Amino acid sequence: LSEDGLVVIVSVVNLSERLLFSGPDIVSRGFVYVKESADLMDKTKKIAEKTLYKMLDAGIRDMTQIKNSIRDDVAKFISKETKRKPMILPILMEV
Repeated sequence: LSEDGLVVIVSVVNLSERLLFSGPDIVSRGFVYVKESADLMDKTKKIAEKTLYKMLDAGIRDMTQIKNSIRDDVAKFISKETKRKPMILPILMEV
């Protein structure tokens, strides 16, 4: 586990129909206290959602590629905002 904590991003998608069913939901462990950082978590969710829609709209169905894009975009944002580098764990479930 990264000493800067963990950020888990959970989404449920249908890749064949290019739909987002739920999420992304953000879970933080050892990174920030969520109640004190609601704004940061909301912005993080928006970044993950924007990246996910961008990948779905482009017709990308490779789960690894989608997860890597979410991880990269969220990591850049969090690093810029907080100067910390938590482990980013995107979890995509397909229905």
